[in-house]
Amino acid sequence: MRNKEKLLIVSEDPSQAEDIVEQIGSLYPQHHHIEPDEVRKEIVRLQPDIVLLCERKDGSGVQLLPYLSKEVPDAITIYLTNRRDPVRTRDVNRAGAFDILFLPDEINALEDVLNRAVKALQTKLDSRDEVEVNFAWAQGKVIAFYSGKGGCGQSLVASTLAQTIGLDSSSSVLLVDLNMQYGGIETILNVDNPRNLYDLVPVINELNDNHIRSVTSVEEYSQIEVLSSPVDAETAENITEEHVERLIRTARLYYDYILIDLPTEMTPMTYTVLEEADHISYVMVPDMLSLRVLSNVLDLFSKLNIDPTDRLHLLLNRVSRDTELMPKDVNRHFSFPVVASFREDYKRIQQLLNKGKLIRKSRRERALPNFARDVQKLASWLLSRQGNNQSA
Repeated sequence: MRNKEKLLIVSEDPSQAEDIVEQIGSLYPQHHHIEPDEVRKEIVRLQPDIVLLCERKDGSGVQLLPYLSKEVPDAITIYLTNRRDPVRTRDVNRAGAFDILFLPDEINALEDVLNRAVKALQTKLDSRDEVEVNFAWAQGKVIAFYSGKGGCGQSLVASTLAQTIGLDSSSSVLLVDLNMQYGGIETILNVDNPRNLYDLVPVINELNDNHIRSVTSVEEYSQIEVLSSPVDAETAENITEEHVERLIRTARLYYDYILIDLPTEMTPMTYTVLEEADHISYVMVPDMLSLRVLSNVLDLFSKLNIDPTDRLHLLLNRVSRDTELMPKDVNRHFSFPVVASFREDYKRIQQLLNKGKLIRKSRRERALPNFARDVQKLASWLLSRQGNNQSA
């Protein structure tokens, strides 16, 4: 019987793809083969019903699973590998793969697995809402914090939001500091760990949650995990955009939220994070210089083909009674919404930071600074937007 479902084979090995086509190609006449590096370019155009995702030689195939779930949520993915690794098998299952087959031993079982996938696909389409709950794995949300102008309080906003999500919900949070040369997050959150992002470089090809957690610091009150930067320009040169891309895609498997604090410079690493991000939180102060810089940033996004549509949100920091530009004024100039305004609270915030104290320590904390209360509203908005029902 010839099936009408569209089948996509993702493999970097043409001979492997040919073997698969020889095995089941006559049953699925609508089949295509692309290489892993072509997935981003072709997946939306092809719109497959079933994906056969083959493990890459460097072991990074599993990191495509969250991306496939995001771009073609109705598709069913079957993972093919020759590595009988229990940790990898766990990761594949957690990432939402329908099944995993070990090649070449189980190649003859592929037809049976595809038959089950077709039935599951039909069930999924017939009862979409119910099945979507069951397939909601590996949906960690990546939030990139960016600004074209330094000194706007971006690191403070990112770290306080991470704390707040950790305190006000049961979500797991990873906060990543990509300000490679100078850092800053570790000082704001008062965490100290000799290990940092650079320590993941030797294991980047087989990266999993154990590797990540071995180099993060846990902020004791919110229990969020903090991945610090090397704070060293020479060391930072050994961390590439490929390393960061793999970190993000792996982190999606284990954390509900991945918050990334970016430097102002538009480097290849910054570009990679902005492309990967589900949300781009652009932090700015309400003045004309910041508006001009934002306009330049959007022009640069356009030249680099970074699409901010439905992803970019504006965060106004240091808003006071004396502020001449309010959210409505910013919205007149730009089509991107101002989703949060943080009141000027310089004296209280600086006192806390100078004394090495945290802005947040408990969920029901009294006498919170106005800034922290405003961040709390943003956290609530984010949690409700993602349909997060984990709030305690």
